[in-house]
Amino acid sequence: MVAHLLWILAVYGIAALLVHVIHARHLRRKSKDPKRRMHYVLITSNHERQVEWYLRALSLYALMSGTRIRVTVLDDQSHDDTLRIVERLTPLSGIELVYGTWRSGNSPLHDTDGEAGAPPIMTIDLRNPLEAIRIPYVQG
Repeated sequence: MVAHLLWILAVYGIAALLVHVIHARHLRRKSKDPKRRMHYVLITSNHERQVEWYLRALSLYALMSGTRIRVTVLDDQSHDDTLRIVERLTPLSGIELVYGTWRSGNSPLHDTDGEAGAPPIMTIDLRNPLEAIRIPYVQG
């Protein structure tokens, strides 16, 4: 009786291990797929109250969808703590976060597929309040 129970537990353990190995392999294949990557460029200006929510929404989207996300936050001469908040959220899970400054005179970035194999770029100018709805899990 005990031998049968041990065999059942062993088979169950091997099956569970096999499921985890197959799932990990599937995730590795997905991460190499350029369709499963996305690059968001957020242009901010005095968004200290919203920027944390936007970044956490992108992190949640990355974790829920299995999409690798790179976020570039460009700050347009904020007079508040927007960049300090972004800096504090740099180790946020699920996204690669880069930040810097943006000058209004710069040429605008465009949504594009870029070069072959590069993730598509989605530019969201948060200085226009209606642009925020383009961020997953954010509603206007």
